[in-house]
Amino acid sequence: MIRPFRPGDLYLIQRLTRQATKFHTVQTLLHSHSVMHAVVGAAIPWGDAKVTTYVLRQDGHGLVHSGFLQVQKRPGSLAADVLCLAPGLDAPSGHPAIWTKLLSAYLHDAMPQGIMRIYADVLDQPLPVNTFIGVGFQVYSRQTIWRLFTPTVESYAHLVTATIRQSTRIDEWALGQLYARTIPEPVQQAEGWPGGEDGRAPIVANWVAEHGLTYVLIENGEICGAVQIATGAHGSWLQCWTDMLRADNYYVRQLLCFGLSIIRDNRWRVPVYLAVTDYHGGVSSLLADYGFAPFSDRVKLVKHVAKWVRESVATPAAVLETASEIVSTSFAPPEPGKAGGAFLNPAPNKGNVL
Repeated sequence: MIRPFRPGDLYLIQRLTRQATKFHTVQTLLHSHSVMHAVVGAAIPWGDAKVTTYVLRQDGHGLVHSGFLQVQKRPGSLAADVLCLAPGLDAPSGHPAIWTKLLSAYLHDAMPQGIMRIYADVLDQPLPVNTFIGVGFQVYSRQTIWRLFTPTVESYAHLVTATIRQSTRIDEWALGQLYARTIPEPVQQAEGWPGGEDGRAPIVANWVAEHGLTYVLIENGEICGAVQIATGAHGSWLQCWTDMLRADNYYVRQLLCFGLSIIRDNRWRVPVYLAVTDYHGGVSSLLADYGFAPFSDRVKLVKHVAKWVRESVATPAAVLETASEIVSTSFAPPEPGKAGGAFLNPAPNKGNVL
């Protein structure tokens, strides 16, 4: 049986929390995601970012008997993120069937809630990825998380020669154009662009932008790049948006030096994390020059929820076949001696006279 959380499930949630697998990479690395806090806070959600918990309780089954799923709706959006599943597949009581049952139950409830897309950021391993694919999720990008434990002693501020300033509301359209130029179309479609429900590109409406700062790189009056910086209790996050395929890597270097300088000047926490997606090209050597090292490989998946549309259809009118019309005619028997009469007078026999 799978149902939304009830107060009587607190002990089960508390017991399985230590075995949970968390999926929102940025939020998990920067902040301690408290499952219990999300469960209790869901009763009185703040704003539109509602966290929903689904609980699985099934007695008499040796492999699949208990577990829970947490999902969070994105504020002002028709999308949601999978936050965690418990128990994890590497736990003693973990099993892919638990994940499959919980995810399937949520997919059934997502459509009435108006959710159109569900996202999951999964560790790049066959078992968890295939479990999500088994319930209809699709892979739309892969990325490597790089980590910088200790920045260098000297600052990088003197290496920043480009014009970089903090973003304002009037930059949203130009940032949308930057996103459209630098992100492959299949990824744009997976992320609900173009034509997002709120009219804003994912570069403007993503988690890092909403919880951090965005700076834009200006060249000849045009926005050619952007860097987004967020910080938390356990580290900081850098996210660069620009043409990563340029041979000179000039924009990437400028954004990276600027972002690291901001983190140093504000004494934000380290380590510093940065994601490189598979379509970004070869920037590995550049990151290694600044002290970054690979930390984790992730797979980004999306599930497009089918939406029922009610349309009026004209019902064909029934066609009744009518009988052919009967035309009444007068009938009179022919007179004797006329053709067609009932009796004919025989012609006189002129021969053989008796």
